[in-house]
Amino acid sequence: MPAKIKYTLCIIFWLISTFEKSYAQQYQTTVDMHVPFVSAPTVINGKPGIYYELYITNFAKDSLRLRSLKVLNSTDSSATFNVDEIHLKGRMRRVGVSSKEDNMILPPGSFGVIYLEFNLPFSNTGMHLVHQLGFDLFNGNKKTPVLVKGALIEILPKAPLIIGSPLHGGPWAAIYEPSWSTGHRRVFYTVNGTARLPGRFAIDFIKLDNNGRYAANNEDSIRNWHGYGNDVLAVCDGVIASVKNDFPESETISSYKSPSPENATGNYISIKIGTNQFVFYEHLKPGSIKVKPGQKVKKGEVIASLGFTGQTTGPHLHLHIATENSPLGAEGLPFEFEHFKLLGSYPDLNTFGKKLWIPVKSAQASITQERPGPNSVIAFDN
Repeated sequence: MPAKIKYTLCIIFWLISTFEKSYAQQYQTTVDMHVPFVSAPTVINGKPGIYYELYITNFAKDSLRLRSLKVLNSTDSSATFNVDEIHLKGRMRRVGVSSKEDNMILPPGSFGVIYLEFNLPFSNTGMHLVHQLGFDLFNGNKKTPVLVKGALIEILPKAPLIIGSPLHGGPWAAIYEPSWSTGHRRVFYTVNGTARLPGRFAIDFIKLDNNGRYAANNEDSIRNWHGYGNDVLAVCDGVIASVKNDFPESETISSYKSPSPENATGNYISIKIGTNQFVFYEHLKPGSIKVKPGQKVKKGEVIASLGFTGQTTGPHLHLHIATENSPLGAEGLPFEFEHFKLLGSYPDLNTFGKKLWIPVKSAQASITQERPGPNSVIAFDN
């Protein structure tokens, strides 16, 4: 073989070997990120926002510690939402471990969920978001900082469901808070081999008097609660999909015994209002349900009475909308009310039921096509 050809081949083999070594040094098995379910944006306090969950699995052979998360606009890499380590800790949950353990550390093979809710720069316009996760990868005493991008999602340019009032008048406290570790927003249920979050957008409605009290005199008696026995209304035209009407009710709060998770709803109604759209009303009064499966209902029609059944700490109406006719085995969907009056809110729930809410500056503010903010106090003007 001529010397020139031998020399050329040697150069080629050297380049291939160098490239392979360089490529091998650059690659490191780290994490898998994906978002299993993305819903439509929803407007709260005049601002469009999005709720979803980022799943993370550690495929590395070493443990990692989460440090930061950025949600970037994939078009120009501008930051739409930024979470530092302190705030990430409140959003991160490792699956299958005690809440006392350090959720920010993912051992090899472990899985975690980051719960995300944030405002969008604009409403009802399609955009793509990508996630940049920052963490430290541990190998013995060695700590290597790593940045990984992934989990591309599309925010579809569609509006959430607009529904009518589920109850008459008010004041009603719209109780929910995305950061509660055991709130509806963060409680998964596994049904038929799939984990879902039916209460992602659930709201619990508790009626108050004009002094902010939820019960008169002895609050141990459920009949003294202001909301007990109130009419529950169909929020849309639809067809009754399912009903449970025989769950027993405790006469007092003190005699209540919490049922198993599969009976958490107590007495309930689901109404099919569209393709893969079911409205759920839970904790209804025994024997009060006025409708049957297959029956057509009109928006505003009285369908039941508010009660004290299922997993609950007091008489209230639980309302959520989901993708399937299953109280637990479906994904929660966002919804907004056609109109309501915003009276105020409870920034500190320690005062709930004891003191008047913090009023809004413009009393009786009229709100159109929005979702009430967390722990706000509203009145339905139906």
